[in-house]
Amino acid sequence: MTAKPTPKKLGKEPLIDVICGIHFESDDPVDALLPGLLLSKLAGKTPKFEMLPAAQLPQMMRDGNPDLKNAPLMRVVVDEQFSVLIGSRWLGVGCLMPYAGWLAYKPMIEKVFAVLANVPSIKNVERLSMKYVDFMENSSKDAPLSRVQLQIDIAGRQLSNQVTQLRTEIIDSSFVHAVTILSHATATRPDKPSSDGVVVDVDTHMVQTIPFQDFLVQMPDLLEKLHTANKTFFFDLLTDSGLKELEPAYE
Repeated sequence: MTAKPTPKKLGKEPLIDVICGIHFESDDPVDALLPGLLLSKLAGKTPKFEMLPAAQLPQMMRDGNPDLKNAPLMRVVVDEQFSVLIGSRWLGVGCLMPYAGWLAYKPMIEKVFAVLANVPSIKNVERLSMKYVDFMENSSKDAPLSRVQLQIDIAGRQLSNQVTQLRTEIIDSSFVHAVTILSHATATRPDKPSSDGVVVDVDTHMVQTIPFQDFLVQMPDLLEKLHTANKTFFFDLLTDSGLKELEPAYE
């Protein structure tokens, strides 16, 4: 495949959600420790703490349920720009919309993940992931799936305008892209009326387990590689017409 040039900017920003998460092996749950450690790292900022529903369940019940094991237990909103999600063995950093951009988002991820250095029970990083969710509004002239490089034939019928939900995992060197595509979705945003369109959810994660001390040293480089892999895959996924709709700029 010939590499396509990556736009520097999009005139129509499709992003509706983003989160970078780290799953780690720990001898003990860490959710009780992290709020206090975060406060020490967020001096000068205005954090708001909110307990989430999974926090009401006993630790034993959460550990025994794969759907709850890594569920976030607390949400911390920082300066109405970033969100931090805390689990018993998982930590995530999101960026509220409008997206602040990678140059602002990456330092926040590094600052939050760095608090884990003060938790002696953490042994290894089992998974580092970067998830971007994009929404592209439907137009009346084109079939929804014409925006993405997807050719699926079922019983001799090519998918184009059908209601379709697809999830697959694609291995890409040292990364795995878990891709979900919804052909008919509705987005409701505070600054815009609700609209119908296509959702493209790309959750990219590294496939290796990393000793925690090595991760702390390599974190800036690993985050950069993970972000680049996710971004490159997203633009490779778009058709020429899908990319054109987003009004790409290359300078």
